[in-house]
Amino acid sequence: MPLNATRALDAHRRNVDHLVSVGQDLARTAGKTQEMALASAQTIGYRTAMLLQAFGDPVAMSNPEFTLMGHEKVEAAVESQRAMMESTQYLFESWTSWAFGQARTNAKAFTELATCRNPTDVFGVQQHYLQSSWINASTAAAKLAQAMVRITDAGLIPVHKVASANAKRLSEQNGQ
Repeated sequence: MPLNATRALDAHRRNVDHLVSVGQDLARTAGKTQEMALASAQTIGYRTAMLLQAFGDPVAMSNPEFTLMGHEKVEAAVESQRAMMESTQYLFESWTSWAFGQARTNAKAFTELATCRNPTDVFGVQQHYLQSSWINASTAAAKLAQAMVRITDAGLIPVHKVASANAKRLSEQNGQ
């Protein structure tokens, strides 16, 4: 098998591996999202019942749970934002890798075009350039998809943690 074909096949295998990993990450993120939605619905139900019971009773309205609602949302949002910002590094690395890979491909094509002696050589350079560009783009797309899933997952984890802990705590407080 020619070297270019072997290189292309290896690149496609790596991209398939990246996409499989992205699919697994998406499935895990979907599972966490579902758990968080259920925990949030449960927590909203408990807290709504508590608010309705406390309505009109100033002493009952001083329940620490009502203050906790606001604080924990702010803390989870800040932690989520921080985690997402930290995980954007992989996004920038993926984008930079594509840009430099394409710059290398462009420079190589110009150099090869300068040494062409006949139309067949030019056609070969164009074919190699298109193949290399396609490999760079498809590799970048796979890495960028993986980076976006990582960012989403990083932002979800703190919120999931708070929602799950609240649902568990309130369930235990209500004897369920």
